[in-house]
Amino acid sequence: MPASPTTYDIGNLMASRGLQGHGESEALALQLLVEKRARQRDLQREVAVKATKMLAELGSQARAADLDLLVTLLELAAVEAERERSRWGEMTG
Repeated sequence: MPASPTTYDIGNLMASRGLQGHGESEALALQLLVEKRARQRDLQREVAVKATKMLAELGSQARAADLDLLVTLLELAAVEAERERSRWGEMTG
């Protein structure tokens, strides 16, 4: 990964490229900052996409767990209802 603009030595970079003048150094510094910000936005976008995918996966897993729990509770309620029906049936019979 390229170094961030804050780690560049602007003076040495300008000298190696033969750049001179105050306006050129400001333009170069601005260009480096713009490039750094673009890389940051790309990284933020990648993180947001990964986070969205993870949340979607967790959401579906949570819904599946909720459905499993609901099925279990319904099965327990059915067993209890059958038990109660048998018990009341014995009392009336």
